[in-house]
Amino acid sequence: MPPGKKDPEDAPDAPDARGRPAEASGSIDVEVSGATPVAITDDDSAPVSSGRVRAVVAGEPSTRNKAITNAAHALGTGVGAIGHGVEVIGRGVGKLGDATTKIPLVGAGVTALGGSISEVGESLSEIPRVARTKRGQVLIRSTAVGFVVVCAWIALIVGWQIHTEDTPDFRPLAEHILVQLSASKAGVDEAYEAASPRFQEVERKEQFEDRWADLAVTLGKFREITAVNETLVTTGPTGRIGRVSLTVAFDKATCKGSVSLHYDNDRWKLLGVGMELPIELKVTQAQREERVAACKDPMDAKNCDVHVTAAHVMTQIKGGDAGGVWDAATEVFQKQEDRATFVQVQAERRVALGPWTRFVSVTEAKVIGGTSAYFDALGEYEKGVARTAFGFTRSSRTEPWRLRSLKIVVPMPRPDDEQPAVPKPGKPAPAPALHDAGVAPTK
Repeated sequence: MPPGKKDPEDAPDAPDARGRPAEASGSIDVEVSGATPVAITDDDSAPVSSGRVRAVVAGEPSTRNKAITNAAHALGTGVGAIGHGVEVIGRGVGKLGDATTKIPLVGAGVTALGGSISEVGESLSEIPRVARTKRGQVLIRSTAVGFVVVCAWIALIVGWQIHTEDTPDFRPLAEHILVQLSASKAGVDEAYEAASPRFQEVERKEQFEDRWADLAVTLGKFREITAVNETLVTTGPTGRIGRVSLTVAFDKATCKGSVSLHYDNDRWKLLGVGMELPIELKVTQAQREERVAACKDPMDAKNCDVHVTAAHVMTQIKGGDAGGVWDAATEVFQKQEDRATFVQVQAERRVALGPWTRFVSVTEAKVIGGTSAYFDALGEYEKGVARTAFGFTRSSRTEPWRLRSLKIVVPMPRPDDEQPAVPKPGKPAPAPALHDAGVAPTK
């Protein structure tokens, strides 16, 4: 205390704040002996609200929830920074649009783009504020969990589809098949035997051989696969079917084609082959006729099998065994005309033309697919020459030809032809010869 001043506590009779004596105020003198003053901290001197109870919420956040919350805060802060950056970019683009307002169509578009970018930036910048609230934290955690679940589900679906629909590489197998088909007849037979049972049910072996023999003449030998254009695998009632579209180079041309495969007995087998001939590849009529020719010399009565079969049929009819010809013919031939009618017609033709002698020339002799044949020739008869056309068929090359149709064109009668004999009274007239230009029934 400053010197000269007296401590108020030393005056016992000093009045209190209301002016009453100390004795009347009811105060008690307390004497402290040897006490050391203690400094009072700010926390101790802070005001205390009387009657206030601190409420504790049940279930304090665990360490995991705190980590998720902290991650949400960090994510929100990062996204907010990105939002501010995007907003700045949007304002910059908007200024660029204002600078280019004089340019038609361009300035307005740039300004609108800047406004859109600014709106996106403002939306992103609001995320940190949301993350500071309790509901915002729950929302962000739920969004993160949902995002992870959706991404995991999509990854699972994509992985399953890739695993189950893995498209194999058909190029080596297609190349091996084309090499076989282009090598020789033995290679074609080998490819056919190794093909799918479904393919063998659809196409006969002889047809397959003839088709590839014709294709080898047209395109030449197979060289390489220059490109794989498309690969497709489908699954249906009959199993897995694969198809590969190719660009194939041959000796004479490059064309587009496809090889179809069938998954049978744990491996891919040939189901079909197709080649699209290019427009610039020309095939002359002579080449076409040469490919379907029945034999090199159709007049060879010993080595041309079609000629031999036609001559055998005419020899039977000449010997009066027309019924045997009908019996050995196909069912289609037999359904067109019954046996008795066929025998009668051939007898009438023999009366008109006389017995058959030989074929003087061959107009056409061709074989289609190894199973169908046509033989059109001029036949020499005792009374003249008439066109005689045959149709043959067989189920395979190892079987003999069977008659499918027979057509003999009888020439018109001439004025000096012998007139039929006049019948005697009481006796029937003989059957007249069929001297007309009609065509015999086709069998």
